Amino acid sequence: MNPRVPFIKPKLPDVDDVAADLRRIYANNYYSNNGPIYFEFRNAIEQYLGQGLHAVIVANATTGLQLAVEAVFGSRRPKKYIAIPSFTFSAGPLAIKWCGFEPVFFDINLKTAQPDLTSFRTLLENFGEELAGVVLINDFGIGNSEINDWEELLHQHDLPMIIDSAPGFGSTYEDGNLLGGAGVCEVFSFHATKPFGIGEGGLITTSDPMLAETLESLKNFGFNSEKMTDKMGMNAKITELDCAIGLRVLEKYEETLRDRRKTYETYSSLLKDHVQFLPRADTAAIQFASIIVEADKRHGILGSLKDIGVEARTYYAPAVHMFPLFKDTSRVDLSQTEILSQKIISLPVHPQMESSIVKEICDVIMRSV
Repeated sequence: MNPRVPFIKPKLPDVDDVAADLRRIYANNYYSNNGPIYFEFRNAIEQYLGQGLHAVIVANATTGLQLAVEAVFGSRRPKKYIAIPSFTFSAGPLAIKWCGFEPVFFDINLKTAQPDLTSFRTLLENFGEELAGVVLINDFGIGNSEINDWEELLHQHDLPMIIDSAPGFGSTYEDGNLLGGAGVCEVFSFHATKPFGIGEGGLITTSDPMLAETLESLKNFGFNSEKMTDKMGMNAKITELDCAIGLRVLEKYEETLRDRRKTYETYSSLLKDHVQFLPRADTAAIQFASIIVEADKRHGILGSLKDIGVEARTYYAPAVHMFPLFKDTSRVDLSQTEILSQKIISLPVHPQMESSIVKEICDVIMRSV
């Protein structure tokens, strides 16, 4: 039976608007292959992000990660490893393996849930000679407050960095800039479960126009200007209908962000004396509201929420290094990852979520902690 309060409830455009867009697509006789609506959407994304960024829109974020790994790290073969935190979704490590590299896992900071610089320095000591680069994670779409330190350290070691910012479209870094301009490139998800949800879709952003051109080629079978394959590409093109939906979502996205942050603020104001929240989460796009509780309390809280029809989840539990495919993957100490993965709970955030529902959820948690 479906929960009374599901974990995710996408906000998609009105059906009549989508029908109007579909009629326009039919009139254009262009359904994919970077049609006219693709370029409208791409231009709108670039204008929204500013910072002189170039946007490459793809079928989904996982293919975006694959393309980015190939474009950024491919020339660094035969180096074996790409460093990535284990406290993440499996898409990043999978993309690394699909491209012929091996992930090597490092730890997070227990207080922030963000990648830990000290852990990475240990990784450098042990794997530096075989390291091609880093896939950093802006966990939960929160802009890493140490991003400048990461960029400086990796520059010193001549290591390029891709950033997986999957749910972070619309989040900001500490300097006030929107996510998208750090590292060599950043990758976002437009999946229906994300704040900027269009159904399926992904985005790669970069300040390097040549890299953007390479990524456009890679997503289209590696074609060059003469429609001949001269690099290892794939089909990762997004459809015109998805782009049309994206334009509609973007029109009201600032309103969406205000709404989601308001719900998060309600959670925070009610629970701040009872649980721990992640630093700077209020500046993120808010896919859901994550809290940290004592490990021995989590199962009971989840059960009590389920009893009243509320679906909550645990991210990321277990962490990726616990998955069967990655159980033998190289790593440094991951003790902080393992601790946090046993303590974190993610609570639902919906469009126009009623404050009475948020209060009901918070009441259950306050009785349980």
